[in-house]
Amino acid sequence: MDRGTHVVIVGGSFAGVRAAETFLAMHEPIKVTMISVSSHAYFCVAAPRLLIEPGIADKVFFSVEEKLQKLGNGNVSFLLGRVEKVEFNDNAVIYKSDKDEEILLNYDYLVIATGSRSRHPAFKLEGNHEVTKRAVTSLNEEIENASEIIVLGGGATAVEVAGELGEKYGGNKNITIYTGSEGPLKGWLPSLAEAATQQLKNLNIKVVNNARSTSLSKSGNGWEVSFSDGTTEIADLVIPAYGVIPNTECINQEFLDAHGYLVTDENLKVKAYPNVLALGDVVSGRPCTIVDLDQVQVPTFRSAAYSIISEQKQATKPLKTTPNIGLVPISRKGGVGIIFGWALPSFLVRFLKSKDFMVSRGSKTFT
Repeated sequence: MDRGTHVVIVGGSFAGVRAAETFLAMHEPIKVTMISVSSHAYFCVAAPRLLIEPGIADKVFFSVEEKLQKLGNGNVSFLLGRVEKVEFNDNAVIYKSDKDEEILLNYDYLVIATGSRSRHPAFKLEGNHEVTKRAVTSLNEEIENASEIIVLGGGATAVEVAGELGEKYGGNKNITIYTGSEGPLKGWLPSLAEAATQQLKNLNIKVVNNARSTSLSKSGNGWEVSFSDGTTEIADLVIPAYGVIPNTECINQEFLDAHGYLVTDENLKVKAYPNVLALGDVVSGRPCTIVDLDQVQVPTFRSAAYSIISEQKQATKPLKTTPNIGLVPISRKGGVGIIFGWALPSFLVRFLKSKDFMVSRGSKTFT
């Protein structure tokens, strides 16, 4: 390996930090440059709790540059800016700095860790973290002022949001969750879907299944939602809490799948470009969960990085199926969970996640 190998990481949240940790742990002369559109990372796992407890906001945003300096001993730098274009053939990225200057940066190795964004900016970063903070504050106010609230989605985030709202407001607001399928947590054990439904109902949440939202529009002082069954509903507030959108606008379409995710091989390398790796939500065919990132992708990424860069060669560890693990709080009182196919009792979900939404884990990751 040539001295002065330059690794550029695009993206500064979970995956970007994990990538930086990997390269900076190598006993090699490597310089790492991270480019991120936000100066701070967001521990978005705790986003549902912020909806009813905005006072914890300062505990879920972390300076990326401070984290990198603790890792790098002078061989790492942080650039605040938005990557506009990635040129794999030229080993270069073009980014726009916070001063609105367009700058070209060459690399020897590139990591795409740009992540994804949510349909509502309170749940994931979309640009500078101050935008997310303002979105959280605004949503707090809208929730306080609303009498009729609709939550759209049947996955973990939507169920968590409905549970948080139900605990605080279930007694004095009309709250409905539209799961968009036959029930909440599609793909989980049927018993867990039933348990989630019952826990939501116990919090005075109305659960509506088999009606998928098709459009959302402003209607007077509220919102109108149209559904696949031809019905419409009007509410003071509608919270879309389903799906994510990959941040891959800077990458040529030929490298993306039909949904905009970056296609890689089983070792997280972009095909035909072995010096380009991907990590996190941006990877095609992955479930976009922290469990998948930490337990599946990171081991594969580390082995791939060492195999192509380090003189300490390692056998590659191809991607495997994500373990069947999940914890879904439904209020502070508990929730539903699964570990390797086994359902967890509600009290254990409370102990592991519901009580604080793992806020302390964010600190361990980013500080």
